[in-house]
Amino acid sequence: MTTAALRWLDSLQGSGIRPGLGRMRALLRRLGNPQHACPSIIVAGTNGKGSTSSALASILNASGYRTGLYTSPHLVELRERWMIGGTMIDESSLSDAIERLQVGSDKAGIVPTYFEALTLIAFIAFAAADCEVMVLEVGMGGRLDATNVVRPLAALITPIGFDHMEFLGTTIRKIAAEKAGVIHRGAIVLTSNDDAIILDVLRRRTVKFGNPFHVVTERHPTPLAGAFQERNAALAVGAAEELMPLLPKITSESIERGVAATQWRGRLEKIERVGKEIWIDGGHNAHAVAAIAPFIAERVTAPRLLVFGIMSDKDVADVTAALFPMFDTIIATEPYPPRSEPAARLVDLAGGKGIAEPDPRRAIERALESRYQSLVIAGSLYLAGAAIEFFDAQRGE
Repeated sequence: MTTAALRWLDSLQGSGIRPGLGRMRALLRRLGNPQHACPSIIVAGTNGKGSTSSALASILNASGYRTGLYTSPHLVELRERWMIGGTMIDESSLSDAIERLQVGSDKAGIVPTYFEALTLIAFIAFAAADCEVMVLEVGMGGRLDATNVVRPLAALITPIGFDHMEFLGTTIRKIAAEKAGVIHRGAIVLTSNDDAIILDVLRRRTVKFGNPFHVVTERHPTPLAGAFQERNAALAVGAAEELMPLLPKITSESIERGVAATQWRGRLEKIERVGKEIWIDGGHNAHAVAAIAPFIAERVTAPRLLVFGIMSDKDVADVTAALFPMFDTIIATEPYPPRSEPAARLVDLAGGKGIAEPDPRRAIERALESRYQSLVIAGSLYLAGAAIEFFDAQRGE
């Protein structure tokens, strides 16, 4: 990847969140509307979007479709966000896409936000790679998210909870309405939600367009750990089955092969080192913690140690109240300063069983040096990424 291209992209990082689709649409017109180069599927929700998107893309790849998968955030390397045919985008293709975007941005006199740029890169790169279908994970919300410039074959809505309330609203109905914004005329709509209020919001939006509406309540076996992942896999499978008439290379056999090949790192990912069982999870809100808590209680042998770090704009009190009682010792760290909740404050919330170690690498090392055989590293995708980078580097030594 050229230094100049990456420097330009990095220069957008301080742009913050500016909801609205005007900049996206203007830039896409300048770029020749690459978002329409192939059919798309969009995945919204609060938790489970990434693993659902990954499972569906894996099914499509197994079915013989050249598939573009766009997810966020990345855990270790930026290129993780764009997968083509099941492989990370190569540096040359990413550099080309960034350069095309920069030229288009300069000519249009429009500077995208960082996330808008990442999304535009996905459309440019997938079109250049001749993808036959693309799966897009919504960043935040849905209605005004940068991904919501497509007219998808299907719109998938994973479980909805409270997150980003400063942008999406303070009630579950308002949040659901923002997520429902990815539902457009002609899209098959599937959801794994079971809350009556959420289903009412989604159904009303779907009925407005006369679209098919499917509530997926079953589970489906998956190589990903956790019962909640079985719900995510079932949603992906349900979407694949409904898409068979439109994407006829999908078969029952390719669905099973695709699910079995699904990979999604940093979500109850198991690692074994120095005789210890280590689980890494990026769960960063109360909804996500509620999903992983039963797994920890049932599958992670007590006594347990938790390495924990979380962003200060998350619901720190609710997350820590749900998670900390399950552990005997908590090492509090700061995976992404200055946005991280200070380790000292987390120690206060942990009562007498907290230890402050702001440096994530040192926090992980201290956990490995401890007497505990069961370790969990959780609270933030930034922390999950730091842990994966740490252990991958160890494996490569």
